[in-house]
Amino acid sequence: MLFFMILGSVAFAFYIYFSIGIDRLATVLETLNFSSFLLYYSLSFGTMLLVMILWTASWLVLLRALSMNLGFRKTFLYYMAGDFVDRIVPSPGVVGEVTRAFFVRGDTLSTYGVIAAAGITNRVIVYGVVVGGLSLGTGFLLVTQTVPYFASGLLMAVWFGALALFALLWFVSVKENAARKIVSALMRLLRGLRLKHNFEEMSNRVFRFLSRFNEGFKFFGANPHYLVAPVIFSAVSFSLNFLVYILVFHSLGLGMLPLDFFIVIYFLAGAVQDGAASFSVGGLEILLTNIFILYGIPPATSGVAAVIVRIVTFYFPLIVGYACLQVIGAKNVLNSRTIEEVEEEEQADPTA
Repeated sequence: MLFFMILGSVAFAFYIYFSIGIDRLATVLETLNFSSFLLYYSLSFGTMLLVMILWTASWLVLLRALSMNLGFRKTFLYYMAGDFVDRIVPSPGVVGEVTRAFFVRGDTLSTYGVIAAAGITNRVIVYGVVVGGLSLGTGFLLVTQTVPYFASGLLMAVWFGALALFALLWFVSVKENAARKIVSALMRLLRGLRLKHNFEEMSNRVFRFLSRFNEGFKFFGANPHYLVAPVIFSAVSFSLNFLVYILVFHSLGLGMLPLDFFIVIYFLAGAVQDGAASFSVGGLEILLTNIFILYGIPPATSGVAAVIVRIVTFYFPLIVGYACLQVIGAKNVLNSRTIEEVEEEEQADPTA
């Protein structure tokens, strides 16, 4: 993954050099009001840190509802370690949840199925908030007729993708054996396409993990009051994450940009970043630079903006997550033993 991140960064550097020019970037930096930049950019980092704290708080409430009484510090370490994995491995949060379950399992007597119930329930809440926010944002753009021509199709694709993922997680959560049925259909498709057996085995493992938390999810269905605080935390973190983009552009002296601009870049950048993980490095910076240019921001300023936006929204949480992983001391978390332990527990206790 590091190789692809370096390759993407090099590609973006070549794009800046040949399409914009180093001299024009230097001009932007020379004319920058550094006192204003430091103020607003520091606020963006502080806001992003608060977002990460709220992510952790939402998960912690759900863990404690299922009698897993971890302290906030340890929960933050585990959550951000899982977030680090999600940012380097392209998956809709699955690998990160497996990672968190692995860590929590070492500190509690709970089974992986119960731990997964808290993690996937939190994921369902997050995607529910995202779908709601995306619906409101897209609705605002349609009502005000400010949907840019280049982003209309992309925004609809992001909306349908978020809705589909939310629906899939909800379906797997509330329906018995739903994951096994999905896997059965997926395996038939893969056999028809004659893809490699290793991919089929990995998909089967992941979905077996997802299928084992129905009992824990039923607990939240019977006790919905435990979901109130996580919903609030997720909604506030979603709003603050949006604020990060506004603060970053304020730091560059671009505080008068229209609301539709921030709606477009927030959802498009978030969708590409979450879906592509480390593979988004370089490509997303180029995409953002071009979107900023289409909104009338000078090319050199657009390139600088793309870099500093990504530093706050991607690299800062990535570094925090890596630091948390080092504090935990689990350097080999990305190997297959985590999923294998889940499978071993399933075989020993089918009701877990």
